[in-house]
Amino acid sequence: MRTAAYARYSSDQQSASSIEDQLRNVRAYCARQGWPAPEVFQDAAISGARSDRPAYRKLLASTGRFDVILVDDLSRLARDSIEVAQAVRRLTFAGVRLIGVSDGVDTGRKSHKADVGLRGLMGELYLDDLRDKTHRGLTGRALSGASAGGLPYGYRVTERGQRAIDDAQAAVVRRIYAEFLAGASARQIAATLNADDIPSPRGGKWAVSAIFGDVRRGIGILANPIYAGRQIWNRSRWVKHPDTGRRVRQERPEEEWITADHPELAIIDAVTWSTAQARITKRSRDTASGRSAGRPPKHLLSGILRCAECGGPMVIVDRYRYGCGTAKDRGTCSSTLHVRRDDAERALLATIQEDILSEAAFKHVMRTAQRLLTQSAPDTGAAERELNAARKVHGNLMTAIRAGIITPSTKAELLAAEAEISAAERALAEAKSHQPSQVIPRARERWHSIVARIAEHSRNTPLAREAIRELLGENITVRNDNGQLVAELTVCQIAMVAGAGFEPATFGL
Repeated sequence: MRTAAYARYSSDQQSASSIEDQLRNVRAYCARQGWPAPEVFQDAAISGARSDRPAYRKLLASTGRFDVILVDDLSRLARDSIEVAQAVRRLTFAGVRLIGVSDGVDTGRKSHKADVGLRGLMGELYLDDLRDKTHRGLTGRALSGASAGGLPYGYRVTERGQRAIDDAQAAVVRRIYAEFLAGASARQIAATLNADDIPSPRGGKWAVSAIFGDVRRGIGILANPIYAGRQIWNRSRWVKHPDTGRRVRQERPEEEWITADHPELAIIDAVTWSTAQARITKRSRDTASGRSAGRPPKHLLSGILRCAECGGPMVIVDRYRYGCGTAKDRGTCSSTLHVRRDDAERALLATIQEDILSEAAFKHVMRTAQRLLTQSAPDTGAAERELNAARKVHGNLMTAIRAGIITPSTKAELLAAEAEISAAERALAEAKSHQPSQVIPRARERWHSIVARIAEHSRNTPLAREAIRELLGENITVRNDNGQLVAELTVCQIAMVAGAGFEPATFGL
């Protein structure tokens, strides 16, 4: 009997001994059954609502090595009812038995589907209830002036959990406001702070975004009203995306915001705050006519070229030249390399059209594509095994019915078995009908499309930028090689044949 155990606890606020408690129960169960000690998979401080837990993914990928997988209870496996159901289906299909030692779930029993469904739903409801209670508690903390998640620069948390002004950081906040009102830009302020070796909120170098921030979201030192003694909480929330499982930020309507005045937390006075906001508003109004939200970069290679010294993007630093954006915005890169815009664009386009998009290069892509598509062809053997397993379950049910063994759940189980057969038949048909040759002929069309879009660069810069990024990505490193400016190119991915590429090439600017 080959056994494995999975254990997990949710956050660093919980005791790490929780995992040992879970494993002790599992090992005791194995000993009672006369089974060998299980191989252990464990995830520490990771929520069961996430499906990207490293040990969890490794366990599911290793199911062929085990006969039984044990957990203390089903909520340790996952807190999402859909994830639980999918995991159980995978394990059942692989012939692996899942046992919840404490809650009695056992997929070796015929009634396990009801148990799994109920336990999965209970786990999901638990998270919903916990989320509501946590939000309620944080609301109370926010109204009292305590930290409700996230600590703005300039403050510290007292032993009682309240926020208090950090005198050293508060001095930096006042300096930022004073320099801004004196006419300095956020970029200039960041450069002077970095020159004076003042750590940023995260302990590294200052960036423009940490100072100017986002007025709508109230983040950034010049945009956060907490510095004037006014706290706004509940502006946004994090929700799990139904397809990717990742948490995404959603803005809340203003009527749901929770606002409270805390004059004891004010680092600057009301006049300084209102004057700074007036300047920010004027700056936004002055630039609105020339820069709309979401407008693509004006120049062909802005952000695509990379500085060889720091790896940061190269942007237009004056009317004619590209330079390191990190050196310009933060002052933390010592690179003084400047590349004439017209020379860089002309040399890059010539190299792409003459070498990378040549006929020889196209044939190389086709050979690579054929190999990759062949390797990625569906496994018809797995589809056939799944179909045979479904038919076997269906046959067992029919044998029981003919023998007069009929239970209240027989009809539902028979319908489910027939549905699994239909799904397996469709999957097998799709696998057998997969023909890589149907995809390859479109490659020439795609290739010509890239050439045409790059050729349009003088009339349609966004279109040409899209083609260059599709072909080369955003990592063209520019360096000074003994007085000659050289850019390194790597064809990293072409949409029609992901993974096809060439050796790095260079060209002089």
